[in-house]
Amino acid sequence: MTTEDDAIDDMLKNVPESVRPFVESLVEAIKNFALLYAHTPDDRALPHLEDYLRSIEPSVIEAVGADKATIIVDALHRAVMTRKHQIEAGGASRA
Repeated sequence: MTTEDDAIDDMLKNVPESVRPFVESLVEAIKNFALLYAHTPDDRALPHLEDYLRSIEPSVIEAVGADKATIIVDALHRAVMTRKHQIEAGGASRA
């Protein structure tokens, strides 16, 4: 099973060292978006997340190139949703 950390590690392996700080800032965004979307139904959270990812894609392309941008944006999507579901599962177990 692929975990959120595996998705992040995959993403970081595919970026040059020169843009690692940029990508690491995106990793922080993962955490923030996951908290924002926690306990929001996926069908409501996904359109907002996808809009955000579309809006940052040009910056990601500029930073790492088009060939790696898709990998990074996909990894961000997976990581946000994985963390969101982990937060939800943790909250549900405490209820």
